Formats: sequence, C-alpha cells, structure tokens
Amino acid sequence: MASRISLSIGIYSQVPYVMPAIEIPVYCIEELCVAFKENAVLIDEQIMNKPLLEWIYKDLGLRELADALAGIIASKGSLGDFCRYILEYTGLFDRSTVFEVCRTLTMGVGMSTLERQKKQADNLAESGNYEAAIHAYRNVIDKCGGMDNSNSPASLSLLGNVYHNLGCSYAGMMKYRLAAASFKKACECEETPEHRHSFIAALRLSMPGPDFVNYIASHPDLGPESITIDGEIDALKKEY
Repeated sequence: MASRISLSIGIYSQVPYVMPAIEIPVYCIEELCVAFKENAVLIDEQIMNKPLLEWIYKDLGLRELADALAGIIASKGSLGDFCRYILEYTGLFDRSTVFEVCRTLTMGVGMSTLERQKKQADNLAESGNYEAAIHAYRNVIDKCGGMDNSNSPASLSLLGNVYHNLGCSYAGMMKYRLAAASFKKACECEETPEHRHSFIAALRLSMPGPDFVNYIASHPDLGPESITIDGEIDALKKEY
C-alpha cells in the first residue's frame, strides 16, 4: 500500500473515540496515530474492535480504511498489522517511526495491563524523565492495591520490581532517603540480592556516616554487605 501524506484525512469528528485501556479521547485519524505513538506500550488487542471501525467509517468518513481494518480482524491479523495499516494509511510518520511503534506494540503482546504500565514507566525512567516515571510507578502501585495476603508470588515479584525501579528514579534525582524507602518496600515484596544491595547503598548515601554505622549495628545481618558497598562508594568517589 502506498503511503499517503496529508495534514487532514477524513472528517474531524464531533464525537471522540475513547481508546480502551488508556481512556484517551481522539477526534480524528491523526490524533489516533499520535496516541498510538505516545502510548504504544499500553495498547493491546482491545483496540481491534467494532466501535473503532464504526467511528472510522461513520464519524470520519473513511470507509476504505474501515473496510480494510475489518478485513484484518476477520483474517485474525495481529495487533501490529492492524495499527501499521492505520499509520501507513494516514502517512503522518516516517517509516522508521512506524516500525518503532509496531515493534513496541509487539513487545507488549501477552503482558498484563499492570506490566504494560510498568514498562511505560520504565521507558520514562530510561530516558531520564524521572519525575514522570515516579508518577507512573506510583500509579501502578496504587492499582496493585499494595501488599496483602492475597498477593501471589508473581504479583509480589512485579510489585517488588516496580518499587525497585521507583527507588532507582528517586536515586537518579539524588533523593536517596526516598530511594531507600522504596528499595526497602521492594525487599518486603521479594527478597532479592539486587533489592537488598540497592537498599543498603541508598541508605548509606542518605545517612551521615555515624548514623549509618549505628543502623548497621542494630541490623547485623546487613553488616557484611555494607562493607562491600562502602568500598564501592569510595571507589566511585575516587574515580569522580
């Protein structure tokens, strides 16, 4: 299919289509494409639905596009095929951008909603947008409902990783006390060497030396690892 480039394809609808899962309202095909690009990790197969096709057909007047998408659904095409067709039909983005969006969509296949939201937060953190990442991680934690006896090992592991990455984001902003509190929560969800190591390191960076020594003295199980972390911090200071 030849890619078309236009600033406006179809009608600008008076009634928005609200994208499932992410609940974003869009009023035209271009806004739908931008929503795909900005939220690719959160989009799942729910987007391949009859209400979307009817909105494209009736509200936007894009009958050719709606018919083609109906064919993709009928032939059990993938989420990537479905979204790629819309992106290429609209021509709003270049090929490399379309490829990246579809690659992200494919990566999310099989993930739960919470896993998708965590992945979006991870992407924000990896790009250095720590404040937005912290907000996103907090949203995931709120939706997990915290820890209780009903949590399965898998859900506790996911929650532990969310708290760990939240701690990393706080550490990226040099808010080590908040980072330590987050890493401690991660350890409470699932005791792993990585969570434990990060907790002790953040604690060391958040406390004056004498206070840290007193804390370790009252938690002797942390003693051996605290010595290792002291050596790592000293080495980093020398390197700096």
